[in-house]
Amino acid sequence: MVLLGISVALAGPDGIYYAQENRIEKGEIVTVGVLQRIKIGGVGQIEGLLTKATRPPRAAQWVFDQALKDWVLVDQMGHSFAVRRARQLYLEALKAGQTEFMLPVAHTLSSRGAQYYYQQGIRQLLAEATTYFGGSSYERRFNIALGASRLHGVVMVPGETFSFARAMGEVSERTGFKKAFVISGEQTVEGVGGGMCQVSTTLFRSAYFSGLPIVQRRPHSYQVRYYLPTGLDAAVFLPQLDLKFKNDTPGNILIQSSVGRNSVTFRMFGTKNRSVSWSSPVTLNRIPAPPTRYIVSPQLPQQSFQQVDWAAEGATVNVYRTIRFTDGRISKDTLTSTYRPWGAVWLVGEGTRLPSGQIVTAATDDAEGDHGYQLPTQTALRPARNR
Repeated sequence: MVLLGISVALAGPDGIYYAQENRIEKGEIVTVGVLQRIKIGGVGQIEGLLTKATRPPRAAQWVFDQALKDWVLVDQMGHSFAVRRARQLYLEALKAGQTEFMLPVAHTLSSRGAQYYYQQGIRQLLAEATTYFGGSSYERRFNIALGASRLHGVVMVPGETFSFARAMGEVSERTGFKKAFVISGEQTVEGVGGGMCQVSTTLFRSAYFSGLPIVQRRPHSYQVRYYLPTGLDAAVFLPQLDLKFKNDTPGNILIQSSVGRNSVTFRMFGTKNRSVSWSSPVTLNRIPAPPTRYIVSPQLPQQSFQQVDWAAEGATVNVYRTIRFTDGRISKDTLTSTYRPWGAVWLVGEGTRLPSGQIVTAATDDAEGDHGYQLPTQTALRPARNR
């Protein structure tokens, strides 16, 4: 009983303080404080407890707030304590019989906290876009992740024209990219950096949905299954063929990327002074895909098939965009994409018999001159098979 009495006598008042963070919600900055409580068993514990509770400031990060159903920018203010003053306040509260006392705390801001981004005009989500690449080879997935990472954190100042080629830099094996399928001329072949068009297409969509002026953009030669809905793709072939768009907003724009197992996403954050709507793609005409071609590859055994091109119908596709500015202006534009009809191509072994009964040889195949198709060295989109 004596020992218990001593324990109760030594247990003193709790120290309380507010851990603070700054948030940008719906374009407005707010400071939020969360009450923290430290149990103090005696004056000798104060220094150790306050040292443990001290934390450095943390830079702001965009996170999705489930309650608001929106992206918010959140930082963490650092805090430290005046230990000598805390001892004094503890003893005064203990003497007065108080159950708690306010700890002397000093808060510090991160140099890249919410205030910094707010002053830069990076205040809310402008738009985001996601595309999917399920079924892609390892090499193509690798290139998409690497390319997207190079654009993560890029900032566009007001009036700046963004260049995909300039921001991406050199795309080569020397800089870490791998060979994967690319469209070259009239065929799909292996080339270093295959998958960059998935990155450019996704980034283009986020810029387009943000209502930014598109300065330079070209659709792919044919409709690619990864880029549905059709009419919203952007082909690049670096450094010759570029994607460009302009920041005509009042503030800076921050580009952020994320890559999932089968998807890549780009988000643009800035000052939202417009709302954007766009139509579903409107197909003006359709041209059937040409017949499937079978071409002999000396690298494949008889009755083996390796698909290197996929059928796609030709079409002209329009997407209509309307931009309504907060100052009352309304802008409308039309995004037109023209796609060529594209035929499926299979590489087969010499002497392969097709389902139709035709036997394919190098002398009778559907190669058009020097067709240039080679058996892929990457992990194939669709593996060679017998049928």
